[in-house]
Amino acid sequence: MRTRLLTRSLPFSPSSLGMVAALLLAGPSARVLAQPAAATAAPPRAPAAEAAPAAADATPVAPEPGGSPAPMPPAMTSPPAPVEAAPPPAPVIPATPPAETGPSQDPPSVVEVGIQRLPGSAYPDADNRGIKYGSLWLTFHGMQWPYMPATAKGSRFVLGLSGWGWVDNAYEKFSPWGNNPGIDQNRISYWKQQARLVLRATPTYSLDDGWFIQGQAELVATEDQTITRSDVGGADTDDLWLRIGRWNSWDFTIGRYEGWEVFHLGMGLDQNTFERKGAYGDGDKYNPAFYGVTDNQFRPAGAAGNAAIHLYPTRWLRFELLSTVGSIGSSPVVSTRPVAIVDFGWVKFKAATEYQRLTAQQADDRTHKTSKGIGGALQFVFLPHLEFGVNAAQGTIWSIASDGSFDPKGSLTRTSLGGFLNVSNGHPRHPVIFGVGSLYTHYVDQNDVHMDGVVDDYWQVQNFASVQYIVLNQLWVKLVGGYARGHWDTAEPLSYNDEMYSLRLRISFYF
Repeated sequence: MRTRLLTRSLPFSPSSLGMVAALLLAGPSARVLAQPAAATAAPPRAPAAEAAPAAADATPVAPEPGGSPAPMPPAMTSPPAPVEAAPPPAPVIPATPPAETGPSQDPPSVVEVGIQRLPGSAYPDADNRGIKYGSLWLTFHGMQWPYMPATAKGSRFVLGLSGWGWVDNAYEKFSPWGNNPGIDQNRISYWKQQARLVLRATPTYSLDDGWFIQGQAELVATEDQTITRSDVGGADTDDLWLRIGRWNSWDFTIGRYEGWEVFHLGMGLDQNTFERKGAYGDGDKYNPAFYGVTDNQFRPAGAAGNAAIHLYPTRWLRFELLSTVGSIGSSPVVSTRPVAIVDFGWVKFKAATEYQRLTAQQADDRTHKTSKGIGGALQFVFLPHLEFGVNAAQGTIWSIASDGSFDPKGSLTRTSLGGFLNVSNGHPRHPVIFGVGSLYTHYVDQNDVHMDGVVDDYWQVQNFASVQYIVLNQLWVKLVGGYARGHWDTAEPLSYNDEMYSLRLRISFYF
């Protein structure tokens, strides 16, 4: 659905007045058909054409654009008297335009301004994103999106509207055991409904030679009114960025947004859900969150944003060089995250590395934390039925305390391994997709540098199975069952385990 506002420059000169006067002299029997401005407009200061002889018949007047009929002449009570042929009007001599003292007037132009729901062409699919409605299909693999080039000669400005929303009804149960003073805090089970809706606006100015300027804002609404903005699923602003570049060549993007994905989880463990946390309850001491070269991938918190250069040297090769600008919390940040994607459609290889350094604001505070990591993914797509992939990543955190001493408990090595498989029936009207996945994450700190064998060592395994059906090719209904187990050996010493069982029904709408 599309609404356009067309603005045209219309000529106006003394010659135009002469033409209007000639038409008035022709009498009431003349008929002037209303025409769109583009059909009658002439370049500025062009001589007006001579008026054609008026038609004397009583043919109904054509309606004006918009459906309203043109004014009709007054009704006649008797047949009109014969009218002698009038002599042709004297030619109108155009007046000499005055000398211009300033810049010349702009030539006639048509500026297209539109508001539209983003069409399918805005979602790049030339390189086979994935099986339709699958999890890879929702990932654009580094391609420029939304893709909104000029569709005709000249330029256009379009405000694209899109977004998505989901409602989750979830059940989770924790079953811990072992030596943990906080274990009773984890003996819980609960039902929870979460909902989140994102309204996306993407103003785009495009030229026919490939240049473009683009912005994007994603406004978030959330259902749970008891949580704060910083809580999981809280109301927020997701994307807020500006971009300039050339389509299918390069661009520079700055603002709040996510970097390119490398580590893909599949159809479960969705972002902004408690299922993704796994077997990590209130009484567990350390959080074994998965690591997928993700320190600088997700939108930064606090007074910080991203700046990135994207390069598209060939159809199948893409690069992103991203850096974080600003402060995360109270810590100024310096970071970089280069990503390369080789995409032949049926097979995709992704690799990334990252570096992040957080420092203290005060000059006498020597606190700093340095994070490094590397990872990659290999993905296969066989349309219309099958897609699968494997992921691996490892990262380190090196932490220095405020007095300049080494912090062994805050210095970690993180490793994540995972894979997913999605299978579709490929039906165009009744698509059903089955998905499974598994994720293993292991953390170990550096305490043994000073105390041999005394470390905090913990890991987590998360598994899921899902089935999804698309109603009317628009409403997504997905059921996800999950099982996670975590194990902790800590330097206290403590040794304990926790399990989490979950079931989640998601209803979502993408527009």
